[in-house]
Amino acid sequence: MDILFFVKALLKKKWWIIISTVVAVAAAFAFTIGKPRLYASTAQMATGFTTNEQIKLRDENVNLFEADVKFDNEVETMNSPLVMGLLSCNLMIHDLTSNDPFRRLTEKELNSPEYKTTNRQDIYRICKRKYDSLEVLSSSTPDERKVLEYMKLYRYDYESLRKMISAYRLSRTDYINIVCYSENPNLSAFAVNSLYHEFIRFYRSSRSERSIENVATFESLVNQKKQELDAKIEALRQYKTAQGVLNVETASGNEWDLIKQFEKSLSDERANYNALQASIDNLTTQLNQANGDKPLYNNNNSEILALRRQINDLNDEYVRTGSTDNALQDKIKAQRAKLQKALLESGSATGKTATRDELQQKKSAQEAELRASKLNITTLETKINNLRSSVGSYANKEATVGSLQQEANLAQEEYNKLKEKLAAALDNNTVPQDNFRQTLKGQPAFTPESSKRLLIMGMAGAAVFMISCIGILFGEFMDNSLKSPSIFNRQSNLKLIATINHANLRKYNILETLQRKTDESQWLKRQNMFRELLRKLRYELENSNRKIFLFTSTEPQQGKTTLVQAVAYSLSLSNKRVLVLDTNFCNNDITVQMQARPTLESFSLAPQDFSIEKFREYVTTYDTPGIEVMGCKGGDYTPSEILPPNNVLDYLEELKKYYHYILMEGAPLNDFTDSRELSAFAEGVIAIFSSKLKIKEIDNESSEFLNSLGDKFLGVVLNDVKEDYLEL
Repeated sequence: MDILFFVKALLKKKWWIIISTVVAVAAAFAFTIGKPRLYASTAQMATGFTTNEQIKLRDENVNLFEADVKFDNEVETMNSPLVMGLLSCNLMIHDLTSNDPFRRLTEKELNSPEYKTTNRQDIYRICKRKYDSLEVLSSSTPDERKVLEYMKLYRYDYESLRKMISAYRLSRTDYINIVCYSENPNLSAFAVNSLYHEFIRFYRSSRSERSIENVATFESLVNQKKQELDAKIEALRQYKTAQGVLNVETASGNEWDLIKQFEKSLSDERANYNALQASIDNLTTQLNQANGDKPLYNNNNSEILALRRQINDLNDEYVRTGSTDNALQDKIKAQRAKLQKALLESGSATGKTATRDELQQKKSAQEAELRASKLNITTLETKINNLRSSVGSYANKEATVGSLQQEANLAQEEYNKLKEKLAAALDNNTVPQDNFRQTLKGQPAFTPESSKRLLIMGMAGAAVFMISCIGILFGEFMDNSLKSPSIFNRQSNLKLIATINHANLRKYNILETLQRKTDESQWLKRQNMFRELLRKLRYELENSNRKIFLFTSTEPQQGKTTLVQAVAYSLSLSNKRVLVLDTNFCNNDITVQMQARPTLESFSLAPQDFSIEKFREYVTTYDTPGIEVMGCKGGDYTPSEILPPNNVLDYLEELKKYYHYILMEGAPLNDFTDSRELSAFAEGVIAIFSSKLKIKEIDNESSEFLNSLGDKFLGVVLNDVKEDYLEL
């Protein structure tokens, strides 16, 4: 839609907008004129949530999100029924005991049942008890319900205080403001200061109770966890005692060290065994040579005996010291190497000759040593095998001990954490519990607050003005009726041949409207516009070179009857003879309004009997020259069903010779078929659309029928258009 269209819509409803705006301003004035003068008082509280000195000492950053949550919590606590209830009790106690109460009851309130049936001493006693015990009044208790009703008389109840007092955080600061508006400046100051004190009293009491509960809870948990830890440690100790190992890892390590040492000893003993075996073989060879009469040599065995004694002494010392002295072990190896070398040299052909008995004696001695070495080897192998099996059992013990030790460690960690929490809870009972402090005390105001009457009136007028304009524009936007020619052209594909404005025909009938001369009155100016627009339609009819016209519409109540009469009168004013046929059987308004005789259904003349003179006997004539009407009785039938043979439709060609124009009114196309039948007899079809019509799907189907008539369809007349929309 065009912007001009909306501007026109607003101008058309300008008086509605102006009147509603004036009414809103007057209502705002009436509302504010009786409003009592209020005195404001403000108290301010620092919280320490964002400027905590302890945080600065710890060099920690402030979590702004957590700080916002804390601010919201404290503001909600201040506005809670409990804190407000404590303030109510405090105010009530003041007014009951003071010679200068903040509020005095009116005569009507003094005569109320709530006041007369209440004992002031009981009210004071209950309020004092609740105030001292930090409890809220309960409406479920009859005595306390009376106190609540009594408080309503003084407007000290929760709802009244919430309207009077507000607490909020100053944006991006560490402060909370408490503001009170009341009719008494002393009441405002007392209320904000008392609300701060009631909040601090409730907050510290609540926190103290929570701290005591936390300490008791943590003490119980610490004792329980200490018992569990002791049980785990005792189970570990008992297992180690039962297995005979206090330290499984150390014992296992010692076993592996012994295995390694015994394996080294076994290797040395096997080397000694091999050396003895070689020496015995050498002596055996020498004895065999003695049987062959070869010379025998006897080496000096004193060195061998000395080496053996040293080795035996070193072995005894090594075992006595726990087989862990590496220096002794290396010394034993060196002595064994010397012994092997000496044994090998003892069998060589050096030294002095020896007898057979000496060799046999030496062989016997070395065989004894060989058996002893073999016994040592067996002993060492047995010890090594026993130690290896012992190490396998230590692995299972180590797994069990590790599991028990892990359980004990977890119990120890949980116990330590609970001890830390208990210490923190104990610290909270000793350090200051909060950083709240009142930085500004509420003072009684000297002057009342501005009523802001002008601002409220202006805002009310502006709001209603905007709402009215938006409502009118929204209504126009949602209105899809054919209110202007431009809208019709956008919504319909039919040709528009004329536009007729809305005319008030109650004061003057159509003929008087068309014949009256223009003067300065606004009404006659509007009627003159109707006459001029009707002349344009008359021009379209005269310029079409056709004489028989059918006026129809898609829906009823589109103004066909009025428009047919107006066209007939307009044509008669230009000295034309006009015949009006009321063929709208479903609604014969033309017959009724023009008081015509209903002869259409009964007219029937044989062709040889037809003449204009005889035909005019069936029509109604008027004082106004040029207009003749043939009315109908009307009914639920169509022309083909009701008209007899040789009816008036059969003589239209003859009637054209006498009448300049023949106008027929047809029934609506959406509901009846009359106009479809009559279109065959008409030379031109004109559709009447009211500006109030909202096009629907069935209207589009009727429009398709009109377009199917081709050149016979002259176009659409947009009727009853308001003057403001004619140019849109």
